[in-house]
Amino acid sequence: MDISISHHPLLLQLCGLLGNSDFPGLLASRVGSHINGHVYLRLEGTLCNSEDREVLDRQSRESLLLGWIDLCNPQAIQNPSAISSDESRSDNAVHPLTPQSISTDDDAQAALKRRKTVGGLRLSKPSPRSAIADNAESAEAYTHLSQPRPDNGPERRVRQFHIDSRFPQRRNPAKDTGIPVMQPTSIDKLISGIWRQLHSPIDLSLPSGYQEPEIDIRTGVSEEVFLVINRLCVKCHNQNQSSRALEMIIQAYWIECYGARIASISLENPNYSTTEARMAALKEACNALGWQEKDLRNKMAIWRGYKEIKDAGGWASLIFAGTGVYRFCKYRMGFNEGLTTRLRQLASSFELAADTLHPEWRDLLQVIGQRGPSRYHGHPHEWVTVQGSAVPLSSTYPHLHLPDGFKYQFVDECIVDQEVFGENDPRRIHELDPDVCQLCKEKQSDNVKLNRCSCFPTLFGAVRYPTPVQLFHTTSGKNNGVIARCDFDRGAAIAEFVGSITNGIQGLDVMIAGTLDRPYQIYQGDMGNFTRFINHSCHPNSQFQKFIWRGKERIIVVSRGVTAGTEITVDYSDLYWKQLNKNCLCGESSCRFASQV
Repeated sequence: MDISISHHPLLLQLCGLLGNSDFPGLLASRVGSHINGHVYLRLEGTLCNSEDREVLDRQSRESLLLGWIDLCNPQAIQNPSAISSDESRSDNAVHPLTPQSISTDDDAQAALKRRKTVGGLRLSKPSPRSAIADNAESAEAYTHLSQPRPDNGPERRVRQFHIDSRFPQRRNPAKDTGIPVMQPTSIDKLISGIWRQLHSPIDLSLPSGYQEPEIDIRTGVSEEVFLVINRLCVKCHNQNQSSRALEMIIQAYWIECYGARIASISLENPNYSTTEARMAALKEACNALGWQEKDLRNKMAIWRGYKEIKDAGGWASLIFAGTGVYRFCKYRMGFNEGLTTRLRQLASSFELAADTLHPEWRDLLQVIGQRGPSRYHGHPHEWVTVQGSAVPLSSTYPHLHLPDGFKYQFVDECIVDQEVFGENDPRRIHELDPDVCQLCKEKQSDNVKLNRCSCFPTLFGAVRYPTPVQLFHTTSGKNNGVIARCDFDRGAAIAEFVGSITNGIQGLDVMIAGTLDRPYQIYQGDMGNFTRFINHSCHPNSQFQKFIWRGKERIIVVSRGVTAGTEITVDYSDLYWKQLNKNCLCGESSCRFASQV
């Protein structure tokens, strides 16, 4: 068959794939424009590691045979036996071009299109053979091509490596017509987490010193059994809180030790760079902890947050951080928004509250050998925060010139002056039912289980917690004041105004209460609570209010909407200021007594 070389379909396809359009002309000049008989074009490939052609020409390389093209036949040679053995042994011998090594016209056109790459790790287009191997239904056919089955023998299923294919290729979203894969639900994640925990080396043994309940708690929920269950709940909760605090202490301290270990490795190995020293310390930690490097790095990001909180606000700020501190440190919320600055300002206040309300908290620092003596002791309001520190309350009243200094007794309930009222409490209103609230008409009781009144539960009829306030030294000349450490919603009770229940005091600062028939005064000169230090404001954020609890009149401080970090103020009333010969220092634009002197 007479075929023009310049129009040979396979040759044109090969030249188009390689981008060499001059090759057909060069080949035609070598063998003539038209050829007859069997003339084959031998295709070979060479592996090299250099782009310098002169170097490549001098190198001794082993050629890899790709196949042959019959220049007289537009069809590919299918049978290797079509070539004689003599031709195979000659220098110009040819071998058949298999269908797997011939690309289609569409593939050739696609190869001519340049793809924009973003890096040197772009995966190449899979060959037809690897595409067949990746297909589940065609895997068996590919195995048959590699391992022929005897005509009379049983079918053989052979596993083998696909040495002609590379890593699995990325999916093309435009051509992917498969069913979309649903994302795992929260339940799926929960179940997956359970399985991970089941197959992890976690130790869930009972803590040392655990004692079983003395009674059988499976005999029904009687009052005694329920009491034991509640005690167990509190015990486990406290142990969990302590364990969580210990965990954060150790993890924050681990970050410090990790940095010190890196410095030590650098001194031991002067030829190490900082990165090499860091990697050496990280490898030591992974070996000791039994964790993978990725897991440890993820945990270190959270532990660094613990350390930053500790460095800024002290150990107390970290130990008493809520359960949300883990998520806070994981996502670095607020660290770049002045968090450390605020923690530094509050560090002494944190430590003051921790030492006076939880004096045992420093025992937890024994785990890292840093337990020290308490800096503060006594009642939390016997100290005043002053510019990043705290000083005793008595030291802030030198201007009073008292012979024995300023002394103040903190009490939680009013104390009736028996020299004035004897055994009678002037606050009691006898005509009222002491068991019924005058506001909600529900039953009032000091017993939490029996009480039904929900008016001001932080003060009455419920478990009482320390009020989140502290005394601070003002900068406006008002001496001491009260600052809120948490928000108080509008209408919420802040505290009860307590002191000595007496009468007949003149010329002193007292709270006048009662009625014309039963007048009395609440004097806070030498006893009371922190309400004695609440300053006046002509535009206050709280107010005094009467409330009847268990048939007795109480004076409470109710919030008008107090935000954390602001001073709590009340209006002392016009009558109070008319009896004084001094100016008001509230600083409000609506101040009524700023220039009365």
